[in-house]
Amino acid sequence: MGNLHPAVDGAIVGAIIAIVLYGLEFYLLKKQAKERAIRQHKPNVVEFDSTEKARLASVRNMCAFVPVFFAVMYWLVA
Repeated sequence: MGNLHPAVDGAIVGAIIAIVLYGLEFYLLKKQAKERAIRQHKPNVVEFDSTEKARLASVRNMCAFVPVFFAVMYWLVA
């Protein structure tokens, strides 16, 4: 990605991957919640249940470490 230090390069790549991962997980859970709301005949009320909230929290916590992991791995490989 240019003349950046390998750790910074890895952190940028890791941050992009983490953002995409979290966004994709949020989109899929929202789609699932919307389908469930339609099945329950409440199309205007789309809410996450406790399992989905916990799943998003887990993915969020994991995504916090992805840039650090990529930064370390890029630094070690370079």
